[in-house]
Amino acid sequence: MIRGTSFGQRFRKATFSNFKVTKYNADAFNACKDLASGKNSGVVLIGPVGVGKTHLMVSLAREFDRAKSHVPQDTHSEGDWRAIPPTRELIANAVDASEPDSVGPSLDVLEISHQAHVEFWPMLDLSSELRSAAMTGDLSLSHRCRECDLLVLDDLGREKISEFILQEFQRIIDWRYREMLPIAVATNLPRGDIADRYGEHTSSRWTESCDVVEIHGPDYRVEV
Repeated sequence: MIRGTSFGQRFRKATFSNFKVTKYNADAFNACKDLASGKNSGVVLIGPVGVGKTHLMVSLAREFDRAKSHVPQDTHSEGDWRAIPPTRELIANAVDASEPDSVGPSLDVLEISHQAHVEFWPMLDLSSELRSAAMTGDLSLSHRCRECDLLVLDDLGREKISEFILQEFQRIIDWRYREMLPIAVATNLPRGDIADRYGEHTSSRWTESCDVVEIHGPDYRVEV
């Protein structure tokens, strides 16, 4: 389950398989794929506009959701049906529930449905929604961003920063860092500006727990 804002028409078909891998973005591509498969705990992509950061963020959100969600498959075929024994036979063979060694029925892990929770947010939209929610005292969005299986933040740095947004953002980042929950971030800001804008604590946490990858290369949008 992917919540947050829509990917939009431009990125509705964006996946890892249709991303154009080059010498400029190969490290970023591999870091995002590693996060989707659980091989690392976070990724921060740093680079100018038009180098494919949003495509990778959308692809990562989709792949993580697919890989971490599980819907049990019906493995019974038409010939698998069995006759049910008579009631008195079932009662006679039943184990007394009061016996210490009796074990109740349980499901195998593959029989349990699990749906991943991914939050995808361009920072312009997230800051606006957090500000609106604060006016009504609604903390549900903040809790979702803290506790989801994967938080994806695109275009970090484009939002208008304020004391409230900065504090709420740092609270989300600190929570996920303490709980060792994965995060993916894309930004046009240079490394030094991230620390200046969001604080040394945030920069330090990402340096420690994430693959920080700088992307260079031509602007895809200009080429097209």
